Amino acid sequence: MLSYDMTARGEASRYEYLYRCIRGDILEGRIAEGDKLPSKRRFAEHLGVGVVTVEAAYAQLAAEGYLRAEERRGYFVERLPRGRVQGTGAFVASTAARAIPSRPSVAAGCAAPARSLLADLSRPGTGASAEVGAFWTRALRSCIAHERYEDLFGPQPAWGSERLRQAIAAYLRGARGMDVDPACIYVGAGAQVLYSVVVKLLGARRTFAVEDPGVPGLAAFYEGDGARATFVPVDAEGMSASALSASGASVAHVTPSHQFPTGRPMTVARRYELLGWACEAPDRMIVEDDYDWEFRFAGMPIPALASVDATGRVIYLSTFSKSLSSALRMAYMVVPPRLAGALDERVGYVTNTLSVIDQVTLARTLESGAYERHVARWRKQQREVRDALIDALSAELGGTVAIEEADSGLHFVMALDSPASEADIAARALAAGVKLAGLSTYRHEAPAPDGRPRFVVQYAGLDVDAAHEVARVIARAR
Repeated sequence: MLSYDMTARGEASRYEYLYRCIRGDILEGRIAEGDKLPSKRRFAEHLGVGVVTVEAAYAQLAAEGYLRAEERRGYFVERLPRGRVQGTGAFVASTAARAIPSRPSVAAGCAAPARSLLADLSRPGTGASAEVGAFWTRALRSCIAHERYEDLFGPQPAWGSERLRQAIAAYLRGARGMDVDPACIYVGAGAQVLYSVVVKLLGARRTFAVEDPGVPGLAAFYEGDGARATFVPVDAEGMSASALSASGASVAHVTPSHQFPTGRPMTVARRYELLGWACEAPDRMIVEDDYDWEFRFAGMPIPALASVDATGRVIYLSTFSKSLSSALRMAYMVVPPRLAGALDERVGYVTNTLSVIDQVTLARTLESGAYERHVARWRKQQREVRDALIDALSAELGGTVAIEEADSGLHFVMALDSPASEADIAARALAAGVKLAGLSTYRHEAPAPDGRPRFVVQYAGLDVDAAHEVARVIARAR
């Protein structure tokens, strides 16, 4: 029977501490591949904790791919790559990543919603506008009232305000478990600007692998900056490592914490495979797009891929678009220290693209904790919207609907049992005022997993009161 001193957990919650202990034993090989973990009840009794503590720890480990659950049998340890990988660099499975307590991308071809629409579930919503508008207005007023005009209207470094970069580094350290040097953070006006900066940093004569299905238009962004893009299929564990190796790409752009659009987290085994792939050649890099990590509704946030990167192969990107608004165009990236000099050389002469006043205002909200309080409120509201919509869909459609990957982010996948095609269902729903985006519209070549129509439901723009009517429209369209 595994045994851990639960009194040594410090300030960590019981389930977080237990999760870390088990994960450490798996990574160090003390718990071997295929080993069965104790039953939740027996383990809880042995440790002197509640069953819910063990259940939560097991669930988090399963979500990250360390364990697999087998019905009526229990939890078993998954296979993980171990030791040194062949190639130019060394990669060793590391326990450096710290889990932290809890706290998508625009659909292709979606124009602004018509006024007559009941709901547009096909693209990131603007339901936060009232909440964010009030929050940001207060923050701006306070900033202008209390900050020196020289700091608000003076020049800023090309990488962004030093104050904001320090605030982001502190925020990532506390909320994401990442030890980041502010000098390695670059701030820009939205993710698309950062994609261009990545191409300038790594060079346009590269082939960028993008996920299939994946972020709409991402390949076009890279190709528009002169690079080549290739689509690599995503399976149940994440971007296919074998297909990536065969693609000829030297850069892989992935969404490991919450794959868009399927919503699946990349398993820990696949993460190590990708890091191993990156170490096999000196020019290989991974771009991690951590676009909505703050919105996880069950368990702890999935650790960032960058937090287990011991070889400087991961460029980390994130934005404030989900927590605030895409209209504010605030995004940032963290480059490995070894690339900081090259980035300064290649973009250091460019004026920063983000408003200085917005940068100082954001820094103030991060420093004061106001931003985290706002995110907590917004996350609670979105959980209520999600729950209302899922409950309404279940009531209207019963066993003919399956909700997939709803525990993270601001979208989920809805699978329907229906003889109709995705296109036919979407057309009928649109005629009744609900705009849907089929999962197939996010695919380039990757085949659908089965014949069921699936839709990517982006619910952030939805009102709780409208959930039942939306579900009725979808039920009739099916």
